[in-house]
Amino acid sequence: MKNGMTKWCAALIGLSLSSLPLLVRAASATAPTTTAAATTQARTPQQIAEELNASGKELQEIIGSKGPHAFTDEKIRKEIAPKAIPALKKNLALFEEFSAYEPGAKMQEVTVRTQFLALLATLGDADSQNELTHLAAGKGDEAVAAQDALLMSQWWQTNGDAAKQKKILDQAIALLKDNPKIDGTALTLVEMANTGAANADLKNAAQDAVVANAQGPQGKTMATQLQAAQKLRSMENKPLVLSGPTVDGKTFSTADWKGKVIFVDFWATWCGPCRAELPRVKKAYADFHAKGLEVLGVSCDNAADDLKAFLKANPDMPWPQLFDEKTPGWHPLATQFGIDGIPTMFLIDKKGILRSVEAREDFEEQIPKLLAE
Repeated sequence: MKNGMTKWCAALIGLSLSSLPLLVRAASATAPTTTAAATTQARTPQQIAEELNASGKELQEIIGSKGPHAFTDEKIRKEIAPKAIPALKKNLALFEEFSAYEPGAKMQEVTVRTQFLALLATLGDADSQNELTHLAAGKGDEAVAAQDALLMSQWWQTNGDAAKQKKILDQAIALLKDNPKIDGTALTLVEMANTGAANADLKNAAQDAVVANAQGPQGKTMATQLQAAQKLRSMENKPLVLSGPTVDGKTFSTADWKGKVIFVDFWATWCGPCRAELPRVKKAYADFHAKGLEVLGVSCDNAADDLKAFLKANPDMPWPQLFDEKTPGWHPLATQFGIDGIPTMFLIDKKGILRSVEAREDFEEQIPKLLAE
């Protein structure tokens, strides 16, 4: 998959906390078993990194299984807090211990610490809230990171309240304008757009602020990605016809599906997240095909044989698959639309109007509504 959007503390929220920075895993494999510092310390960098990975897995079981709602849903926060708070504190302590040996981790220590404190404060840890408030009152990059963390925590806790989130977002945008080269501030706005935004206007405003103001290296990358996403969103509520050769050598066009609701899945067999979403897609097809739903795959596979073998092993995917043997890999339609990450999913209504370019989020809810129109 091409590079996707970098999310604020994404490893902490949804995936493996043991991969907090990727360098921890690399260091766990390469760190020497003895160093000058280790001669006076009880543990080696290798041992600390291994425990950090193990602690991250434990934390994933507590938090990761809840998905992004672990911090935006008050009920879930209360449920996980008794176990999550001590686990987060343990994980943070291990990271800080490891950073004493690893220069790359040391460079990230301020950012990581403030992010952990934001999670802890969101879960109701008063000490973390007080520490962030104290740090935010200071000066320099650490103060900015703490202000970012406080705003992110407040954003999660006001999930669904548009009026309160508008005030928080205004503060975050002002902070980015004052510190355009600090990537963490841009990351905060991207995360606000991605998790817990009460409405589309708030989400779009957060993204627009990054595009207009981010000047740091990561911020510029995110701005470019957001511009591509904005281009994609601009296609919504306009007619769309998709056509091209299929993997079995035929020619297909969605124009042949007049009066049908069409679900489009840009994917590839080599893409782990794409395969992980297939059970949802298969279920939607099974539940709604007889009621007027059609599914179209747009394959970004590198070879037709890979796709054919996968489809043979998955006979419950009978829908057509666009695949262009002249340009294997990233499908020409994905390039045309500015799609830089898969899976990306569209929904087209019965009149041929593109209704959503972000259908992955909630297509189970959108499909019956479109069928009822």
